[in-house]
Amino acid sequence: MPESEHAHTGHAQNHRERELILNVLSTVPSPREARKFLTNVSGNETMRSQREFEVRQAQLATEQPAVRLPGQLVPGEILRNSAQEQLDTHAAETQSAADAVPRRLTATVFMDGLDSDRACERTGKLLAHIQRIGVTPVVLLTSNTSDGSHAQAGYRGIIKRVHQLADAIEREGGKARPINEGIFFNNPYTPSDLSVDPELIGAAIAQGQTPIISPLMADSALQVKVLKTPLAAPALARALALSTSTQHAMAGSRGEFSLLLARLILLGRHDGLTNGDESVFHRFINLEEDYREMAAGCKQTGQLDLMRTCLGILPPTAAGIVASVDSDPSLVLKGLISERPVSTQHKSAAQRVQRDRDAAQRKLQRSRLAVPDYKPLPNYPFVRVGGSLGAATVPQKPVATPTQFTLLRHGFQIQRHNKVDSCNLPRLRGLLESSFKRTLDGGRYFDRLRALESAGGIEIIIAGDYQGAVIVTHEPLPSSDTHLPYLDKFAVLPSAQGTGMADILWAQLRRACPSCMWRSRNDNGVNRWYFDRSNGHFRSPAPKPNETGTRWVFFWYQSQTPGQRTLTADEIHAGIGVSQSIAPSFV
Repeated sequence: MPESEHAHTGHAQNHRERELILNVLSTVPSPREARKFLTNVSGNETMRSQREFEVRQAQLATEQPAVRLPGQLVPGEILRNSAQEQLDTHAAETQSAADAVPRRLTATVFMDGLDSDRACERTGKLLAHIQRIGVTPVVLLTSNTSDGSHAQAGYRGIIKRVHQLADAIEREGGKARPINEGIFFNNPYTPSDLSVDPELIGAAIAQGQTPIISPLMADSALQVKVLKTPLAAPALARALALSTSTQHAMAGSRGEFSLLLARLILLGRHDGLTNGDESVFHRFINLEEDYREMAAGCKQTGQLDLMRTCLGILPPTAAGIVASVDSDPSLVLKGLISERPVSTQHKSAAQRVQRDRDAAQRKLQRSRLAVPDYKPLPNYPFVRVGGSLGAATVPQKPVATPTQFTLLRHGFQIQRHNKVDSCNLPRLRGLLESSFKRTLDGGRYFDRLRALESAGGIEIIIAGDYQGAVIVTHEPLPSSDTHLPYLDKFAVLPSAQGTGMADILWAQLRRACPSCMWRSRNDNGVNRWYFDRSNGHFRSPAPKPNETGTRWVFFWYQSQTPGQRTLTADEIHAGIGVSQSIAPSFV
């Protein structure tokens, strides 16, 4: 290799490493999210840890009612059918460290929108970045061809795109394996008459390769069919969900391994889910609660139905992302590493990273005319893509890069109460004590809520089977006829962590109270989560050495919708005094 080409190759590799680091840094995860992600990526957990994971997801599955779709598999059927069996097995089973089965962190990716070479290149970069941070994407190319079609044009187009995508991943430093046949087969014993053989998928994952699967199947007459997406995608989801169990571990060259499914990613022509006229963008969706309302007015109904079906099949800890194939890799990595909707991710740090990226982009644009045989990538320096030294740079039409995506959870049903005694008080008390890890003064606390029922009113939001709760009181403000919406309690069961419960409850809170105020102890570890979701805060002075008391941080958020109530400066000032005077509810 000539010395100049070797230098260009090294420069390109350095660029890829630098861009990956910047993309990961731009996700700005919380410490808990970072620890959880690194633990999942390490893949060195013991059989006992894996069993605990399976039991937790089995318990969550049994606590949620099944949701049937016409002609579709019951969401979560695999987990729910074997839930009690898993619990019984765990109670009687003791495994040694020698029997450890490692886990491989994976993300299922459905591709809908690879209509151009440019889309293949951008998607290849994204998938390579996902693979290089320790997550193996399992990619299925979707097809709009009618089920059973033998059209040669559709067949050849799919094969071409599969190999183009694999080449794009390899050019970005990843590894890929196209799989064009042998995955799907007829099975009359499944609800859809279709099953997936995971052997080829497991072989690719074991070799550190991204499997790229064609939606093709040979029928009994050896005729190749192009499978429709609503048929192929759930079948693949069922096979991968089954492989999360150590009883159905995949075989690899270095021993068996099971899967830990982190995300279900749908990359298509839209940067998320919107209403019919695209005036409302949905950043977070609790499918169990929001589906019926959304299905009536969602512009991307097919994508919504597909995600609902597949998330119902996958473990309840899995989340879904709907984004554009034109999305910058850093945006999708945010959804992969962080558990929060993009609008609630850490603002100041993300803005600093974006300013650095914008400055590098401006520098790159100024340098384009001086380097005619290079093509700029979206972030930072250049990557050589060929061409003679004398070739002129062809200006390309700028394409707006999407800056948002929709995060979906299978979620929980929501109950709403405006009276304390309409709730199951023993279960509500148990939830609060488990969440706060303290003993509730139940008599005095519930009496306070009863007194407020007829004064300003209360709102109690229960998620699932008392797995999470929000309690809002409307506190009378002094010398005023108005009431302060006050977030009195925000509680999540420890066993429901990782299911998106906090974001589900927060979305319900914002619907019930467009503007709200609350307090938190100064040393509360949840305060960073509150800072990300508030529009303002006030920190009370620390008590003097000879005084007793608690140092509080008072938070508030305001409605961004015209016509809805917002808190005035006087109400916030008065609300701080009211909030500080509320007696503690734990002993």
